[in-house]
Amino acid sequence: MQTYRHSGTLGDLIYSLSILKKMPAGRFLVALNNIENVIRRYNYGDIDPAHRGRFTLQDFAWLEPLLKRQSYIREVDTWSVGDVEPTVDLDLFRGTLFRGFEGNYVEAYHRAFQLPFTQADYNTTWLEADPVETRPIVVSRTARYRSPSPASDQQHRQMAQDSDLANNGIFVGTEAEYLDYVKVTGVNIPYHQVADFLELANIVAGAELVVANQNFVYSLAMGLGISTILETIKIKPLQNNECYFPRENCQYF
Repeated sequence: MQTYRHSGTLGDLIYSLSILKKMPAGRFLVALNNIENVIRRYNYGDIDPAHRGRFTLQDFAWLEPLLKRQSYIREVDTWSVGDVEPTVDLDLFRGTLFRGFEGNYVEAYHRAFQLPFTQADYNTTWLEADPVETRPIVVSRTARYRSPSPASDQQHRQMAQDSDLANNGIFVGTEAEYLDYVKVTGVNIPYHQVADFLELANIVAGAELVVANQNFVYSLAMGLGISTILETIKIKPLQNNECYFPRENCQYF
């Protein structure tokens, strides 16, 4: 059976499923505590503190139900240094992204594994979930990958008020992220804590709109084809952003 390994991080793994769906169904291996080895292998410099030590066993426990839900994955397991090498090392995409190619994650994976890629692939969805309707708008804003401009906070405040997020939205993420969002916007949006990432994907799948910055929830929305508004960090042209999807239902600020 074909085996596939990914060492992280969360969003990167979700984007890798876009090519996994085009490959022979097989066994997906989540590499534990391997991200630092991968970063060193591809000379990415200092690892982000938020990624250090990932994936953990807790990460795997949260990921496993979502991965098992995908019809193109037969088995899910962990991988540790010293185990048998996989048939396909999905971490190879790091030798393409930021290494002569600046752009979308999905296109980077296709390039890394010599798979045909056309404009239509930007619109193709690859993630499977069972929609759960909570509220029309799902919001997620992490500390990483947010614009340093005060205008971005103002944009979030304006959207929260215009959309009446207190009645129409829910926030997903950590409690600290939630409290920060309420502080920034002044809107008491309900907080929804999930049991695992399958539940999170189901909630995203049931939403009409996801408002996020460049984070895991946004990658789920892209995989599911949900309408989004993305806060970008503006350190490069939008079309060179690895999370830029030229879809009609995607907006950026």
